[in-house]
Amino acid sequence: MTAKKSPTGGKPARRPPPLRAGAIMQPARKPVPCTTCGLCCTYVAIEIDAPSTLRRATQLLWYLYHEGVSLYASGDDWMVQFESRCKNLLPDRRCGVYETRPHLCREYSEQDCEVNTDDDGITFYTTEALMAHLQVHYKRAHRELLKGYAPPPSAATGKRRLSLFEQRFADVRSLGSS
Repeated sequence: MTAKKSPTGGKPARRPPPLRAGAIMQPARKPVPCTTCGLCCTYVAIEIDAPSTLRRATQLLWYLYHEGVSLYASGDDWMVQFESRCKNLLPDRRCGVYETRPHLCREYSEQDCEVNTDDDGITFYTTEALMAHLQVHYKRAHRELLKGYAPPPSAATGKRRLSLFEQRFADVRSLGSS
């Protein structure tokens, strides 16, 4: 999915890796202003524990069994994301309660948001994608899941359509490229 950061704890932008010899420098993207985006107002993200144990891994599978729920991981940071549009987000993507908005919204920075930073995280929408990740990065938890907790093939959603968040993210991110 794309880069996502929790509105509950926006992280500073990561420093880009040094260019390799012969690498072509990409033009910098222009920051996308909040008033043209509003993406952070279309989901709720909550920090969760990494799937380092069988219990934690089954909890993450449980999340993915629900519609409109995805998981996001960047290193050891994991989040569960619920697609849910804020009822105060106006059609023009501005806040309907801007003057009295919660602290969480006041502290969120467009400079640190998922649209304006480069992020190396991964989003999981399906149990198959999570299981493949666990097999490589959390081998013990993966082995334990296979003993009786692995999702059956029927739990697969087949071909996954692009989530509303992912569609909106791609649209907004392209604004910074033009």
